[in-house]
Amino acid sequence: MAAEPRDDKDGPIQLGGHVRPKQPGGRATVKSVLPKAGGFKVANMPTRPAVFITGANGFVGSHLARALDQAGYPIRALVRKGADRTRVANVNIEWIEGDLNDREALAQGCKDAGLIFHVAGRVKAPDLAAYRMANVQGTINLLDAAEGSRSTLQRFVYVSSLAAAGPARDGHAKSEIDPESPTTPYGISKLEGELAVRKRADRMPVTVVRPPAVYGPGDTEVLGFFQAVNWHIKPLFKNPPVRMTMVHITDLVDGILLAAEKPEAVGEVFFIAENQHYDLATAEDLIQAALGTWAVRVRIPGPLLLTIAGIAELVGKVGGFTPKLNRHKARDFMQNDWTCSIEKAMSRLGYQSRIPFAEGTKQTVEWYRANGWL
Repeated sequence: MAAEPRDDKDGPIQLGGHVRPKQPGGRATVKSVLPKAGGFKVANMPTRPAVFITGANGFVGSHLARALDQAGYPIRALVRKGADRTRVANVNIEWIEGDLNDREALAQGCKDAGLIFHVAGRVKAPDLAAYRMANVQGTINLLDAAEGSRSTLQRFVYVSSLAAAGPARDGHAKSEIDPESPTTPYGISKLEGELAVRKRADRMPVTVVRPPAVYGPGDTEVLGFFQAVNWHIKPLFKNPPVRMTMVHITDLVDGILLAAEKPEAVGEVFFIAENQHYDLATAEDLIQAALGTWAVRVRIPGPLLLTIAGIAELVGKVGGFTPKLNRHKARDFMQNDWTCSIEKAMSRLGYQSRIPFAEGTKQTVEWYRANGWL
């Protein structure tokens, strides 16, 4: 059971056990089909610390913002001018227009903030330099701005990625003490962003959270696998299939909030995920069951996958956009093991994953269908 929020006179206010979103954002018309959460009640507390979020209009950030809003926290959020805010249309947010290179906007957001959640990040870019500009320099800019709020700052939480740690080796799930070995420009940039955060640990209360693949209502990154199975295709890129760990968005938000609450989290790195590993074939079978359809296994050899990714890159270059599939992403699919261990988060934060993939896929399919994505 997740603990109820409380006023802890000896430490930060407890945040764990957020309310599941009533309206998990998406495109223009959004209909929620998430189950009601139980047990979370906002206690009578003194004035809650101001929260500053980057990436609040994205998938992870919108769920986090809604949880904090429902718990009564005043929220400020950074947003690019003209960016889509549909996901958080009903969330109480004071918007600050700007980006991670706008030092004035960052200073305004961080002013007197008690909690800072750095969720924004670039997941598609043409090269390492572009990733670094957003995920490294942007993080440094935010850290510099946060330095001005050290008198009020209770926690700076950086949402990183399993990609920063790299794949697991020798059949053992990746742990926080294993050497980092990112395999893509994105992973390299997220690790460098982590290192920038960890360097401030001597003068700021920082925590790093590393989720693996995140899925759930409103997600677009894993949507492609649901669509493929809905089209009766279950792709496999290697034999045996890649092993992986995943996390439902609700569990991830719980973990992020615990990282912001627990004194034990300061200066530490945590994987936040489901306490279960899957291979790709099993995951696709569970998606198929949630869809209630038939599908056939289609093996796509590595060389063919790389060729398709190369063509996608070429089309993107000609069309002036960055495709979701590129050669780096293809090589990710060809790794043996993308699993991670959550033992540290369980023992130090009291984190528990509550939504197994079989249940989470059903919620996600229902949401996708209700919103016309499938």
